[in-house]
Amino acid sequence: MVGMTPATSPITIRRATQADLPILDRLARLDSQRLTPGPHLLAENGEGIVAAVDLHDGRWIADPFQLTDNVVALLRERARHIAAPVPAPPRRRAGLSALTLMRELFPASARRA
Repeated sequence: MVGMTPATSPITIRRATQADLPILDRLARLDSQRLTPGPHLLAENGEGIVAAVDLHDGRWIADPFQLTDNVVALLRERARHIAAPVPAPPRRRAGLSALTLMRELFPASARRA
């Protein structure tokens, strides 16, 4: 197809900045959508921004004149990793001594009579 970017073009994925908002708004209108509040993760190639995904609700926009199915899939996967909750470090229980905690970790084996 004429005007389509080859699927092998290098893609950069990054968080959108305030300076990207006018371009994202134009991209959303081009895709017959409204720009969501964000924050957004976007993908750009040598021609500019080709797709973006909202990190809060997962909605995406893409340039309908470029091959973006794989780019959108990549963006959504990356957004899923960014939005995944980070496991909290184990909390130390108040009032327990280090010896008590060690005993819980390494309980004494049953004694022989």
